[in-house]
Amino acid sequence: MCLKHRGQLFAASVRKLAKSVLQPTQMPSETSDESWHNTQCLTAAASAMRRQQERKFMPDAAKKVYLIHGWGANRHVFDDLMPRLPAEWAVYAPDLPGHGDAPFVRPFDIAAAADGIAAQIDAPADILGWSLGGLVALYLAARHPGKVRSLCLTASFARLTADEDYPEGLAAPALGKMVGAFRSDYAKHIKQFLQLQLLHAHDADGIIGRILPDLARCGTPSALQEALEAAERADARHLLDKIDVPVLLVFGGKDAITPPRMGEYLHRRLKGSRLVVMEKAAHAPFLSHAEAFAALYRDFVEGV
Repeated sequence: MCLKHRGQLFAASVRKLAKSVLQPTQMPSETSDESWHNTQCLTAAASAMRRQQERKFMPDAAKKVYLIHGWGANRHVFDDLMPRLPAEWAVYAPDLPGHGDAPFVRPFDIAAAADGIAAQIDAPADILGWSLGGLVALYLAARHPGKVRSLCLTASFARLTADEDYPEGLAAPALGKMVGAFRSDYAKHIKQFLQLQLLHAHDADGIIGRILPDLARCGTPSALQEALEAAERADARHLLDKIDVPVLLVFGGKDAITPPRMGEYLHRRLKGSRLVVMEKAAHAPFLSHAEAFAALYRDFVEGV
């Protein structure tokens, strides 16, 4: 049995144990964060066990890959991609602060999130970042160049909001509307978000059924709010000239959140980068076009 599959089996057993024996604790209603969506989380002990087990298999792997999720998600958004990556790769998907099972210490800081992931990397790794995770990956590559072997940014950005010298960005009101919807009913809107992104996927219902229960399990609303505000403020354009590793940019042709023009901007600024636009994909190409995306990423990493 391959190492990755052993890790997945362990994760499944931890979830079962936490559900049947440890009795996950319901979020208390007295705090606005925890009453925002009435879900239950795995215990901290079970989560720590799972993360420790995932890391256990990394030292002797042929490739070490870190997948960094986007805003409002957690590591489980990659559950459908990971089995499509080579079994000999050690793949680790950490939760960003305040997302999934990760604790949140105010304020949400993108550079600090990048530093936290860098602290876990003991040898040059291949980094893939999606959306906000791509912004974190940019900071990681610029601040810790010795820990990054290659960089893949999918549906991501150096700056999210538009200004006079950056017409590629989005207007701020569109972002406010998005976060308001998620804050009102996270579980409902994360499902609607996935449905929208998977319009052109042949197995949309199956994908959603596989990842939604874990994806919607946890998250700290104040962290999500602060993370979005941090993304709105962030401007990593000054970091792009500092990045000197192979870069793959994958964008969706139908993405209204990070449209291809953001990828074109990154392509112009990141020396030697390669830009691929999946014309029928939206904001999550690795979900809607998982096989094609995985093949593209496998070839990229193996060719570095």
